[in-house]
Amino acid sequence: MIQESLSPIALIIFGSRSVGKKYRRSIEVARFYPGANYIPRAKPVFEARVSGDILLNALERMGIRFTNQGDSVVELYSDADFRRASVFAAVRQILVNSSRAREWIDIAKAISDLEVLFWFSKLSYHYERSGYWGVYRVAKAITFLYKL
Repeated sequence: MIQESLSPIALIIFGSRSVGKKYRRSIEVARFYPGANYIPRAKPVFEARVSGDILLNALERMGIRFTNQGDSVVELYSDADFRRASVFAAVRQILVNSSRAREWIDIAKAISDLEVLFWFSKLSYHYERSGYWGVYRVAKAITFLYKL
């Protein structure tokens, strides 16, 4: 039996970001950081336009072990859970229909760790290369594959 560590493996920090050129607006984002120590001005591994309450609800429904540290910080205790939460957030940010979003929670819970690792590596690569629009293309492929 594998012993899980008691110290956090990764952090999710919620914040806001200003978007739009002509009509500036503020949106909520979730930033995913590996490691337990947050360094200001550090670049996240992944960032998704998902509000905190949606992501926390999904983490509970998927059975992911986490600790909520105040309003804006969530600690995760497993690498597999970190990757699963990242993949969930990437696809959830493009889903508009709430019934499809509920289906996506069930699908994200059911897919294997190998599939999650594949999609996480694709998402992190495209986030690093081309930002939001690269992630959008991969997330759109996931929604097409799982018929969301």
